Amino acid sequence: MEEKRPETNKTSSVVTRRTVIIFAVCITVLLLITQIDAVKSTISHIGSILSPILIGVVLAYIINPLCMFFEKRFKRLFARSKKMRAKTRHRLSRGLSILLSILFLIAVIALLIFLIIPEFLESVRKLIEIAPSLVEKGSDWLSDSLESDNTFGQNIGQAIQGIEKNITDWVGGTLSSVIGGLISGATEIAMFVVDLLVSFVVCIYALLEKNRFLGQIKKIIFAVFSSNRANDILAVARYGNSVFGKFIIGKLISSSIVGTITFLFMTAVGMPYALLSAGVIAVTNVIPFFGPFIGGIPTAFIILLTDVEYGIIYIIFLLVLQQLEGNIIEPMIMEDRTGVSKFWITFAVLFFGGVFGVGGMIFSVPIIAIIFYVIRIAVERSLARKGLVVNSMAYRTVGAVDPESNELLPIPEQAPHKKLRETVREWRDRIIKKNKSETENDEASEESNEKD
Repeated sequence: MEEKRPETNKTSSVVTRRTVIIFAVCITVLLLITQIDAVKSTISHIGSILSPILIGVVLAYIINPLCMFFEKRFKRLFARSKKMRAKTRHRLSRGLSILLSILFLIAVIALLIFLIIPEFLESVRKLIEIAPSLVEKGSDWLSDSLESDNTFGQNIGQAIQGIEKNITDWVGGTLSSVIGGLISGATEIAMFVVDLLVSFVVCIYALLEKNRFLGQIKKIIFAVFSSNRANDILAVARYGNSVFGKFIIGKLISSSIVGTITFLFMTAVGMPYALLSAGVIAVTNVIPFFGPFIGGIPTAFIILLTDVEYGIIYIIFLLVLQQLEGNIIEPMIMEDRTGVSKFWITFAVLFFGGVFGVGGMIFSVPIIAIIFYVIRIAVERSLARKGLVVNSMAYRTVGAVDPESNELLPIPEQAPHKKLRETVREWRDRIIKKNKSETENDEASEESNEKD
């Protein structure tokens, strides 16, 4: 008995430690739930402070494949020079590849700005020109709705009239503080430019030091966790990197193709606001599932205001393009599927979009794919330890598991349901039998009374 005490003490300490950890996690979750507003405001404040760093890291992650492409070419080129040392070749290849990647990113951003901003200003000018006629048509329709006998039309007219009054009051209150708004706007633009410059600097540093950062992170993981747990963490990280990379690059390519198709179609048909609509569709298409609707509704509304016929054609084109993009273009670009059903993709987009905004909607699919991957690995390992089948399709018709042999047993057969005619017939026979037995009992009681 004395030899087993150390093992008993060790088991007791493990149980105590797990109990303390579970209790601490429950208390932390309870505090987060009760103070959710304060937590969200704190996270938002920290996020605003660290936004240049986060944007720089994201930019470095996005252009890292391009940087690696250039770096391989430069290493091959400098390998021919025997006078240059290996360390010098590595530094020069890394520096030139980062420089070309940053210049390429700046050129893409500048091209988009110079293409979209003039078109946007021209679209705004056209809308201002046709605004009086639109206001006149809206006023006529509003007066007709208020004067009509239709209750539904009157309610809509009153609601629109209330909205117009609120907008008028807001504009009237805003005009008194135009100077302050201009100053604050100029300050925000200046801060945005500064943050953008800081983001580019962070992006360059992250690309220069990426190998050192990866080595330090792996060293910390192996120092804190056990070997098996550290291997699992690195495997999940590699899977997440693969999913994120394929998803982001695939989405950027598919969005560019969708925007180009939209621009070519609208230009060929002669629709207005072709470049503006194509740019909005391309940008919002990065958001899974809801992106086409977010970009299509406002652009369709603008075109409908200009020309109803073009607006209807544009809406039909967007519906066809969405089916084409979802069933042909995106599957061809994204070779490796995430393995997540459409239900969970919709759930992830709504949940992460509601919590983290547009960024959560964009990264919701890779995040839910990583969560599913971790759950799948844990479930498959647990099943393997118990000696059960890992394949999910094998459990479709399983009703139980034999505890001794771990054999999957089918669902027990249920008694077939009786038809309505048979049920009514049994119910009728039961009533007749009951009445017959009651009659026989009454007759027997009467005979016994007569004998008495």
